[in-house]
Amino acid sequence: MTASAMAQQLAAASQLQRLRALRERKALRASQQAERELQAAQQVVRDREAQIRQLQARRLELQHSLIGPYAARMGVVAGYASAAQEALDDQLERAEYALIDEEEELINARTRAATARTAWLQAVVQHQASTTLRDDARQSLRRERETTLEREDPPLRSAP
Repeated sequence: MTASAMAQQLAAASQLQRLRALRERKALRASQQAERELQAAQQVVRDREAQIRQLQARRLELQHSLIGPYAARMGVVAGYASAAQEALDDQLERAEYALIDEEEELINARTRAATARTAWLQAVVQHQASTTLRDDARQSLRRERETTLEREDPPLRSAP
């Protein structure tokens, strides 16, 4: 292969390496974004679970208060207690349905994060391969130039 062809090969390999580097950075940003979205989805699920625990605790507290301190005045507070119980039950049911949807979104976020990470890792490998290709092309061109210089006649020296 001639030095000119090797120089063209080096230029092409260098351009490929730059493109692969750009692709790797883009894949890394996408992976980081997917990871942030995953963390946000995890936080939403944790918050919803905390809300459900709070609603369950309020419901239990209401039931205990009807058995304990308000038992003697049950006739007076029965309507309020029933309405409060229904409201808590409704809030709890809505929160549980929301949790189901949010857990499904969490599963989707995990899948997207894993896919983005895999794409980034693949881009890293491709970038490394293109860097190796460029380095090999550079080394081949250097060797070809050195060989060409060795083949040329040495410059004539003037007599002293």
